[in-house]
Amino acid sequence: MPHRKFQSADIRPRYSKGQISVWGINSVYPRTPWIAAWWAAAFPGFGHMFIGKYLHGLVLIVWELVVNGQSNLNMGIALSFLGRFEEAKAQIDKDWGLLYVAVYVYSIWDSYRCAVEIKKNHILAEVEDAPVAPSDVSFFDINILDKKKPWVGMAWSILTPGLGQLYGGSMIVGTFVLAWWIFICYKAEAVRALLYSFLGDFQGAAAIVDWQWSLFLPSMYAFAIYHAYVSVTENNTLFDIEQIRYLRVRAATLAEQHPTDDDNIRIIATFDHSPFVEMTIHDLVKLGIPPQQIVALPLENLDSQTHILDSIHRVDGRSYIDGAMMGGTIFSVLGVIYGFIWDWGPVIWGLIGLAGGFILGLAVEIALSKKKIKLLAGRKSEVLIEVTCPASLKDKLIEVLKARQSIAFASKPR
Repeated sequence: MPHRKFQSADIRPRYSKGQISVWGINSVYPRTPWIAAWWAAAFPGFGHMFIGKYLHGLVLIVWELVVNGQSNLNMGIALSFLGRFEEAKAQIDKDWGLLYVAVYVYSIWDSYRCAVEIKKNHILAEVEDAPVAPSDVSFFDINILDKKKPWVGMAWSILTPGLGQLYGGSMIVGTFVLAWWIFICYKAEAVRALLYSFLGDFQGAAAIVDWQWSLFLPSMYAFAIYHAYVSVTENNTLFDIEQIRYLRVRAATLAEQHPTDDDNIRIIATFDHSPFVEMTIHDLVKLGIPPQQIVALPLENLDSQTHILDSIHRVDGRSYIDGAMMGGTIFSVLGVIYGFIWDWGPVIWGLIGLAGGFILGLAVEIALSKKKIKLLAGRKSEVLIEVTCPASLKDKLIEVLKARQSIAFASKPR
């Protein structure tokens, strides 16, 4: 049988870099495997949510809430930490408890394994240079891949878990986290306990809180804050990847064309990765500048320093928020447990544990690092645009650069 000649329609990327839909944004991002395993150990399902396997994670979260609740495992854990071992044994339902072990271990193992495989797919997607559609519009919603501030996502999740995910563009994940947070707060009597605590009625707060359900809250609260942060940074990275590919393909296409020889001025401007880059190119074409005389190229990042926080202008996926949130999770759980017998109650001690664990985890991460550290990244140029045009258009061109938030520009005769 003769070989069939491949057509251009047959050549499609085998490995995707990411997907934008009205239901959310997801990307093949190289997450750290041991961090995925840690979150799975803290709460089964969170490890899979961290690496972008949301459906898998949602199933495991529902399983955790049902099986843990039926076995009274959280009650047994709390009583064990308080030294009341006989009461702990009496509380745990052994039939349900035995169902818990295998799936708990699987959650940790599989989240680590999947993180390793996702890193491999990320490398293959980079080699293949797969395109990413930067927006999705449907009857239900409009989801656009744009640059957002990670700390804003954290702030919204601090106020109410789930809002940070909605801010980051993940409708399904944000809705799920928000709904489960409301449900667990209701079952744990957390809202009334919070009110009593701030009114100074600590004994009343401790008396009404349901121990079994309240121990779900610290891990869920800490993970919602952490996930809102990392999901925004990953979306920012996906935006950069998509725009870099667009600019590279555009430059290669225009290089094949023959520029005109009647221009006598050249202007070079720098930008952050943002929608303003493409808007600038569009505005320059509207001024009458031929597209082949507008060259836009991404700049290589030479910053090798480690930063404590990612920002909208610089995202490298590795910051000290990882260890800080781990510390916050551990100490917030301990704060809730011991808060049942300490004066200020579980709510106040849970919040103190979250803040204290965050600071302690951050300090440990910094102490173990051998690199020079910056608190926040300064603003750096990420895209260069070179325009060759008639001198008569110089003033209008500069107005466009200012309006589209160019960082700096220079001009010289051609």
